[in-house]
Amino acid sequence: MRPRPIMLLPLLLALSACAGTADGSRPGGPVTPSSIPIDIGPSARVTGNTMPTGIVVDGKELVLFFWGASDSPVFAQAVRDTRTGAVSQDVGMCRGGTGSDLRPPFLALQQCVATDGSLIEFGAFRGEAARVTSQAEGTTTEASFARWDQDTVTVFWLRRQGKPAPEDIFFPDRGETSPGPEAQYPLVTVYNAKGKAVASARIRPGMGQQKGG
Repeated sequence: MRPRPIMLLPLLLALSACAGTADGSRPGGPVTPSSIPIDIGPSARVTGNTMPTGIVVDGKELVLFFWGASDSPVFAQAVRDTRTGAVSQDVGMCRGGTGSDLRPPFLALQQCVATDGSLIEFGAFRGEAARVTSQAEGTTTEASFARWDQDTVTVFWLRRQGKPAPEDIFFPDRGETSPGPEAQYPLVTVYNAKGKAVASARIRPGMGQQKGG
């Protein structure tokens, strides 16, 4: 039997409305998004390539990017209107979510609770990857990921169904919030080409954060 040819296709911005899995997510793995221009104002400048994720909620696609100096980049998000192509920093696709208490090599780690109830998780870390996963509630979800062109930094994203990460608990006597037990939060793991886990972190806020105003 003649073997079937294997074709590798880049993830193009024009394909962002194509079908993925049943929950609207995409199979994980390395991708090459087509960079789009983003203007974040006169006081800051986008650095390097932007990364349309193909994750679309209510006609808005999540776009990830960095701004600032490449040695200390700031991770940011925007949305692209799939009908008009207009890009805005109003990430209205999220109705809630949480960030994480970061430790190297992670530069960013966040969960967005989308308006349709799905969970969008994304972040960045210094280094290269052959696989990135998120584990929660006994299920492992594969993330898509791409290389930032200004440094050895990998950006990743995924969409899944499940329970949102629990909210922090506020302690009035201390005026602080604290997260719940670690096991309740999604575990993001980065693997190298040999299948070895090289970094992991939970999407879990830090302990003892002060309650905002």
